[in-house]
Amino acid sequence: MVTEKKKSKEVITNTAYTMGGMLLMNGILQIIIYPLLTRRMGSASMGNVLYIMGLVAIICPSIGQSLNTSRLVVRREHEVSNGDYDSALLLYGAVGSIIALVAGYFYESYTGILSGIGVVLLIILTVFRYYADVEYRLNLNYKRYFIYYVFLSVGYLAGFGVYYLTGSWYPVFILGESAALAYVAFSGEVFHNFLSRSEKFPIVMSKGTILMLSYIITNTTLNIDRLVLRSLIDSTAVTQYYVISLIGKTLVLLIAPVNTIIISYLTRKEKTINRKQFLLFVGTGLGVSLVFFLACQIVTPLFVKIFYGEMYEQVHMYITGANLTQILGLLSAFLFIVVLTFTSEKWQLILQVGHLIVLLVLVVACTASYGMNGFIYANMTANVLRVLAVIGLGLWKVRKE
Repeated sequence: MVTEKKKSKEVITNTAYTMGGMLLMNGILQIIIYPLLTRRMGSASMGNVLYIMGLVAIICPSIGQSLNTSRLVVRREHEVSNGDYDSALLLYGAVGSIIALVAGYFYESYTGILSGIGVVLLIILTVFRYYADVEYRLNLNYKRYFIYYVFLSVGYLAGFGVYYLTGSWYPVFILGESAALAYVAFSGEVFHNFLSRSEKFPIVMSKGTILMLSYIITNTTLNIDRLVLRSLIDSTAVTQYYVISLIGKTLVLLIAPVNTIIISYLTRKEKTINRKQFLLFVGTGLGVSLVFFLACQIVTPLFVKIFYGEMYEQVHMYITGANLTQILGLLSAFLFIVVLTFTSEKWQLILQVGHLIVLLVLVVACTASYGMNGFIYANMTANVLRVLAVIGLGLWKVRKE
């Protein structure tokens, strides 16, 4: 009994640290940095910034988080080295930088060679930053995880000071990522023996690549608004949807540290969860999602009025649909991480590919015909189908006893 109470207290404490870190970082970004950038740049120019950061949000966590999660799962069966993962990060980061440069150039989002250098540096640093917190997940040291996000947040603020002096927005994020990585390098070991690979490197690449494909699809769906709205409407529409979906998207980001705790603990067990336990996770996810949706309905209008008041009349009618869309995405992300602990990666990849295909077909067709409304309801429909598919996969593959 004492042991169970101690474990429960430990989980609560770790959740508080991880949620606190994410709240701090997102508070700095969403309450200070992005609103001030929008006021100084205007909606159209900010839409271009959001488009580039959308590419970062697709590429970097797809690489960094996939190798992060892979290391937690692979440790059950293989002795891997830091160099295995650091080498993979460099390789995939280079490929991601090329993709970002090409995609940004296509929409004329870069103004010169310095912008290109800024994008490459931002991609590489952010890839490593999304991986680096595995240091604290491996050791379940979530107090340092919180400090890691403090460094990230302070770095963003310092970078914003550089933006005021130079007029370039890249230092805002480059300094933030650099500060977080500096803390990990100082306090941890995951960057020791940086390029010293073991014979397990091919396994690392194989496992990481499978997960990475799944993460790419997930992150593309989360940021598809920036791609589709920029292509089919304009950059101002990107900013408008970003503003109304921000609270919901922040909650999606906040669920990520909870997911890291879930997978950290579940992968330490020899036995996977059973059907009853999985249904408990489903019920918990539904209940929390409902609470979050109601909170979004209250907070989002207030947030838009306070920080983006000039946009409120143009966007208020889209708030409910945008919130529901984001909360459905949150629910499916939570359930996916649970299912990941007891199924083969291939099944998740199959579901993710199916979801992306449905989403692309719906949003392209509906946005082209009905504008912002079409985009929102197409996205919502695709997310409902995704939640149902994940639950179905879990019920099929979970232990029956």
